Amino acid sequence: IFLSNGDEIWFWNWKHPNPYESMRMVKGFHSLDALERIKYQNNNKKDFSEIKIDKRIINRDYQIEAVNRVLDGIKKGKRKFLLVQATGTGKTRVSMALIKILIDSKRVQKVLFLTDRKALRDQAFNDGFKVFFPDESRQKIYTGTLDKNARLYASTIQTFMECYQEFSPGDFDIIISDESHRSIYNKWKDVFTYFDAIKVGLTATPSELVDRDTLRFFDCEDAPTFLYEFDDA
Repeated sequence: IFLSNGDEIWFWNWKHPNPYESMRMVKGFHSLDALERIKYQNNNKKDFSEIKIDKRIINRDYQIEAVNRVLDGIKKGKRKFLLVQATGTGKTRVSMALIKILIDSKRVQKVLFLTDRKALRDQAFNDGFKVFFPDESRQKIYTGTLDKNARLYASTIQTFMECYQEFSPGDFDIIISDESHRSIYNKWKDVFTYFDAIKVGLTATPSELVDRDTLRFFDCEDAPTFLYEFDDA
């Protein structure tokens, strides 16, 4: 159900068991395909307890804890998360393990991985999507031309700025932003706020350097969803 007063538009996932997840403000109307996908998820999603984390992707305790923090938040109706992990501790692998369990639990079908550098985009696509999701249709976005029928997308945010409005606000289930402390400001912020999706920010910036705007954007009051500092690593 969509509700609007001509200024704001709200989406109500009617009959959804979680009231915090069922109604939220959106930037526009979802496409028919997006609504059918959400209906499929409502009818077929599994409890996270039924799905095991793929230990081929992550097997370190702190990585597993990071995924579980996000899953616990999703169960409570949260839709924004910020993971702070020191460089070299496997942020990309954590995100792939999270995507895997969300796909296996029938809660996610459309994934967007955004970065602010081509090297990070290529890492997510080649070392992530290709390795752990060989049977899923995927696309690395180079220009504004894209295949809207793929399920996994990797792009720099600079490139995606050129084409994001070709999608409806409901066309992605989860958006992961690598080095998000650099990517959610100015005109780039429009990409993140346009989509009605679960949003996960990844950054290696030490927690004391993560500013309040970044924490607020990901609905984190005083601390990130998960924190794994350089000294701990």
